[in-house]
Amino acid sequence: MYVPVLTHIWLESPLSDDVLARLPVGVQVLHAAARPPLYSNAAPAQAIIASSQVRYDGALMDACPNLKLIARTGIGVDNIDLDAATARGIVVTNTPDGPTESTAEHTVAMLLALAKRLKQGADNLAAGKWGPRTGALVGVEVRGKTLGLVGLGRIGRRVAEICHLAFQMRVLAYDPYLSQDAAQAQGVTLAPLETVIREADFLSLHAPATPETAGLMNAERLAWMKPGSYLLNLARGALVDEAALLDALDRGPLAGAGLDVFAVEPPAVENRLRAHPAVVATPHSASVTREGRRRMEEMAMDRLLAFFRGERPIDIVNPAVWQAA
Repeated sequence: MYVPVLTHIWLESPLSDDVLARLPVGVQVLHAAARPPLYSNAAPAQAIIASSQVRYDGALMDACPNLKLIARTGIGVDNIDLDAATARGIVVTNTPDGPTESTAEHTVAMLLALAKRLKQGADNLAAGKWGPRTGALVGVEVRGKTLGLVGLGRIGRRVAEICHLAFQMRVLAYDPYLSQDAAQAQGVTLAPLETVIREADFLSLHAPATPETAGLMNAERLAWMKPGSYLLNLARGALVDEAALLDALDRGPLAGAGLDVFAVEPPAVENRLRAHPAVVATPHSASVTREGRRRMEEMAMDRLLAFFRGERPIDIVNPAVWQAA
């Protein structure tokens, strides 16, 4: 495979100085432009280290005629047109192990915040109140409750491990790509999707955004959930029908939801999920920890440097490009 000399890289988001120091001497680092299009200065780049806010489509790729590699920090590559990249001979990599711990811990934090009614308590106190310790302020214990997982990949498995071992929760999961033996090794029982949804006290989504998972939690499936149950989505906003979710929060059966992702990001100011009294929401920040960001930066740089040494980088998500080359 012909590998050009690396002279320029373009960054969607800043990287740590010591990660950038790993680049060969003389490589110029281009940062996202201050005004749209953010990639207006990216034309000289042979490589991009990408995040989640820019759509990497054919138009962007054509504006970067020297581009050979897009290294995505994190797992999701739904903001990258893989067909367009493959057609142009651009290798795309990701860092699927980078955000696992941070996102799993964020999921558990959301679960506990919902169970212990932390938002309601904080809002009550901020309003100058102390009680009453009834109604919306009454939480639940999670020990012995049922955690339902849709998707048992890296993050789902870590959430299962924490909740099973630390809280003695019963863990059910739906994952059509996993065997029962592999699930049981994690203390998890596999079950059909409908069973997982109906029996979960806390239902947590850990599936990728694909045509098959779009609108996974629609009005029909939300209606399957137990009265007083909770939905958590720290995967992709496309998995949930937001109008149906609002209805399930306003009229039942849900007692609350924990959201780190939205159908459109950032969500519109008028989107009621941003400030709904039963929703704990964060701005797609589950993986944003010092440790998580550092791992993803290091991994993305590992893949970039391997590529420009003429080696096959790990975690290529469009391997046909490499095979063809």
